[in-house]
Amino acid sequence: MWLNLMLSWIFSLGISRSGANSRRPGPDSRVPTPQPSCGMLSLHPTVACLGTPLTASCTLDPSCLQISHARPGDIVWRLNGETRQLPLNQSIAGNGTVTVVTVLRAERPRGELSCYLPHRRSLHLLGMAEYQAGVPPRDLQVEHCVSFWGGNITCYWDPGPETYLPTTYTLQVTEEAGRCLWTFRDAGTCVSSREGRSCTVPVENLFASFQVRLTAVNPLGQASAADKCVHGMSIVKLSPPEVSATADRSDCFHVAWRQPNEELLRVTDARYEIRYRDVDGASWTQVDVTAVEDTPASKDVCGVSPFTSYSIQVRALYQSNASRWSAGSPSWSAWSHERFVRTLSAAPSRGPALWRRIATPDSDGKREIMLMWKPLQPKEANGRILTYSLRWQRSEQPAVLACLTRSLQCTLELPASEEHTFFLTASSSVGESPATKLSIPAGQAQAVPPPLPVLVSPASDRSLLLQWDPPGFAAAAYVFEWGRASENRGQNSSWRYEPGNISRAVLAEAIEPGYLYSLTIFALSDGAVRAAGSTSAYSKQIAPFRAPTLHPTRVWPSQVEVQWEEIPLEEQGGFIRNYTISYEEPGKDAQAVVVNGSVRRYLIVGLAPDSVVRVGISISNDGGSTQGSVLSIRTRSFDDGKVELLLSSLCVGLVILLLTAALACVLKHPLIQGCLWPQVPDPAKSHLASWLPQKMWLDLGNFPAEQSKKQRVGYPDFPFRGVSGIICGQQEEMMICKSFLESTWAAEASSAGDKYGQPLQTIPWLDMTTPDHSQARRQSKVEYSTVIVWAYPGGAPPNSTAPWPQATPQSPESSGPSGEPGWRICFQSPSCEPLEGSCWRCGPQPDGGPASLGAFPLLRTLVVEGSGDLQPNGDHPAGTLSPVTP
Repeated sequence: MWLNLMLSWIFSLGISRSGANSRRPGPDSRVPTPQPSCGMLSLHPTVACLGTPLTASCTLDPSCLQISHARPGDIVWRLNGETRQLPLNQSIAGNGTVTVVTVLRAERPRGELSCYLPHRRSLHLLGMAEYQAGVPPRDLQVEHCVSFWGGNITCYWDPGPETYLPTTYTLQVTEEAGRCLWTFRDAGTCVSSREGRSCTVPVENLFASFQVRLTAVNPLGQASAADKCVHGMSIVKLSPPEVSATADRSDCFHVAWRQPNEELLRVTDARYEIRYRDVDGASWTQVDVTAVEDTPASKDVCGVSPFTSYSIQVRALYQSNASRWSAGSPSWSAWSHERFVRTLSAAPSRGPALWRRIATPDSDGKREIMLMWKPLQPKEANGRILTYSLRWQRSEQPAVLACLTRSLQCTLELPASEEHTFFLTASSSVGESPATKLSIPAGQAQAVPPPLPVLVSPASDRSLLLQWDPPGFAAAAYVFEWGRASENRGQNSSWRYEPGNISRAVLAEAIEPGYLYSLTIFALSDGAVRAAGSTSAYSKQIAPFRAPTLHPTRVWPSQVEVQWEEIPLEEQGGFIRNYTISYEEPGKDAQAVVVNGSVRRYLIVGLAPDSVVRVGISISNDGGSTQGSVLSIRTRSFDDGKVELLLSSLCVGLVILLLTAALACVLKHPLIQGCLWPQVPDPAKSHLASWLPQKMWLDLGNFPAEQSKKQRVGYPDFPFRGVSGIICGQQEEMMICKSFLESTWAAEASSAGDKYGQPLQTIPWLDMTTPDHSQARRQSKVEYSTVIVWAYPGGAPPNSTAPWPQATPQSPESSGPSGEPGWRICFQSPSCEPLEGSCWRCGPQPDGGPASLGAFPLLRTLVVEGSGDLQPNGDHPAGTLSPVTP
């Protein structure tokens, strides 16, 4: 469908070019895209002078404007890719086309202009044109022309100012008669570009006059240089000579040359120049040579260095009389090819630079002296050095040979108490150098030389400049010694020897940025040190190689003290100025503190207890700063004093508790032993007779009748009638019931027969105190219970404050304390409770303890043993209770 619409639109455009009255497409119709044939751009002129106006015309069909819903004023202009607002002038041609004209200036040597029609928020290209701008050639000038024996003339010119346009340069050389009076032959022509600046025209005869004309042409115009009239022989340029060189001496070499192709009839027809240089150097030395008639062209060059290689070149200049009226002059030929020659060897010109290193004297009074020297420079050695000779001289004694070596050092062990003088010479195949002298005073005679003030400053990143004032004496030489301040200068230092006519020196050997160097200068006179000066410096300070490591020294709840070590000198990189301590707590801004470079510790205050603090350190010098690692420190919750007090309190409390427990164990040993480790009787070793008491009363009335009868058979004298009640005893029994193991049950038994019409006496505890109306009690401990029997003659226990339980009608077998003789039996019980007064109530057991004697199987087997029966009046012979072992 889109293709059909495009074809119908093109067809309608062909049959109706005007289209001015054509109906605009409806809102629902699709607008076709403008075609490239919709417009055209033309630019005039396409080549113009810089700054002159250019006229641009953009012609387009009216239908294009209808399609794009645009006006002629909506056309967009772009110059060199940049949108420009240009003045417009609209006109309509006779065929109905619309032409939009604008004017612009050629501001650049080259430009590109394009016009666009807006369409659907984009730009549709209508046309594009290019232009060139420049200036016509001017100020053209022929500099000089040369002729070669090969039969051609070459001219060189100055093209003048830049034209910015392609320019053609045409050189015409015409052979003419006389002094360029009329033309003798047709002109030879040569065309060149601006970059060539020269052109060559072939000629047949150099012994003639030539008219030289130069013309320059470009699209904007042309220019011509002034004509020149030259003679062919007056502008001759010879070919480079052919050179040879030899050396048969140490200070001279011989150079010979000739012109190729027999360009000269005589050697005197030209002038010559020789130049030479050391192959290791850059500067040339020139020598003018005047040739001698009937002699080959040659020259001996003297005053050169022995055993040195030289590079040699020669050039020639033609001499002609025709140059008097010619506009040109001869030119020097090109330099010949280099030729190399080496002079012969000679004796070294001076002795090697000599220095020493002196060790500490040993126990034998001798010291090690290392003599070292520098190799001679090639200009000083004058050949190959074969050996070095070191002679040693004692005070007032002739010198002797100490070392003959090819190395650069010699070590001697000499007495420290004497002065020593050394002489060093270097020998080659030709001869021996002058001797270098060095004196070393005796050890005890060594004195500090006068100071030599010296200033040092960086000459570059890898060199140091030393400056000093000359000493008060004529110094024959200076020795510089330097090395890293952190190293052993005696072994790793560098040194240099310089003549004594200087006051400054640059040290560039073994100098690196970021390291501190110690420097010493020695002034020597007659081989001895007469003055010395020392200093230290950096050639360039750089950031420290690393930062120190932080260590926490003390930590408090709100303070932290950190310290750091001084980094080694070789890692400082410069003079340390300060340290920056930065720390940060969680939830707070980071803090930073700057301290002096001499500080080694810092106290951080104002911290929160039991928090993690991140602490970092950076080190700074004049060359920069270096950040170290970050240390995390947790503050304490309490101070040391609080922790120590708490620990001390805990320790004291623990000690007191242990002492109390130990004392309780000592005092209550039987009680604890009976509770924790009760004594269990061994039935195999028991004897019932030893356990049974002599007198014992039990009330078996509560037991079954049959069983009671069987039991009564063995106890005819005991009133088995039951238990009237369980009560507590006197104050004495209260003390017994106080403890767990000594608490008792108390039971009252009443007699059942007329035989016991009177109350019984109380059986005393442990023994019988009185035979009459006395109470007897005895405590008998057995494994199941403790039984205490009380016998009393009256109706109530003596001095008893405990109420007797009253008998009830439902229990006729029990009897109360109403005038009847009774028995009180107290049993061991764990449930004694205090009552009013001094009485204790021994209640029933939690697990259903015995409520009557019948509940105690052990008591059923008790028998009463005594020395006789009870008396009618109720007296009972003394008896005891013995524990019964089941």
